[in-house]
Amino acid sequence: MNSHNYIFCFLAVIMIMKISAQECNDTVHTGEGTFYDGVAGGTFGNCSLPVGVGDYMHCALNNFDYDGSNGCGACIEVTGAKGSVILNVVDRCPECASGDVDMTMEAFEMIAEVIDGRVPISWKFVPCETILTNETIKINFKEGSTEFWTAIQFRNINHAISKMEYRLPDNTWKNTNRELFNFFIETSGIPSPMNLRVTSILGEELIFENIALNLNEDFDTGLQFSTPEECNQELSIPEVDITEATILYPNPTSDIIHITKNTKKWKLVNNAGKILDQGSRKEIDISSYSNGIYYLILEKKKVIKLVKH
Repeated sequence: MNSHNYIFCFLAVIMIMKISAQECNDTVHTGEGTFYDGVAGGTFGNCSLPVGVGDYMHCALNNFDYDGSNGCGACIEVTGAKGSVILNVVDRCPECASGDVDMTMEAFEMIAEVIDGRVPISWKFVPCETILTNETIKINFKEGSTEFWTAIQFRNINHAISKMEYRLPDNTWKNTNRELFNFFIETSGIPSPMNLRVTSILGEELIFENIALNLNEDFDTGLQFSTPEECNQELSIPEVDITEATILYPNPTSDIIHITKNTKKWKLVNNAGKILDQGSRKEIDISSYSNGIYYLILEKKKVIKLVKH
């Protein structure tokens, strides 16, 4: 086996082992949503990430969730009275309370009426793959970086990065401090070429080998963070066959629904196909859900419509 094949196999083994240990980052946050001018057309946000001209699908997180720039580059799904929108975290909102999100007006009007100005919202971290269009992670070296002072940023990430390490001559890994403006900085420098290891917020590790320091262009790693299947909690309703073969009662209901058919597993989803609950229980409490249409999906894609009033 030649050295290139050995490296490829070694990395593949590492990635498979780490993927199995990933955990979903699906905590639902609540707070208030506001809007500002945004930072389209430059690297003006606190995350120092480039935002394209006319790209208004971005936001600023409150200090707590910005988490010292750990939130930078991640994507969040924000939900308001009018609907939901997926935004890229590129900025920080120092005056925002914990749970708050400050977004562009263009994004705000997708979840609420602009005239309201400040509205209650819920949000959670989601994969960026829907807006990255299959892009891979890029490595950017900050202007002024040398082998004696090195500042590194990662762009086009599918999930937030929790830490970056670099390999020492003795093959051990050294952790690197991350600054508020979203660069990992080694004040004593990192010799070039370098080997870097990054860990996603889900726990997956990726190793980038033989990275040469280059201030003229970003380095394309050719790799991207994955999303475990259990973290993809969405289902397309048009893909399932709706049937009345299963009996639920009472239907409509305002609180508890009973399942009379024996089934090993079911999923309860909303009109958008988002999975709200799943299991094998014979009773489902939907009292906390908003009034509307829901679907109970059983084995072999048998589905029955449920009305909450």
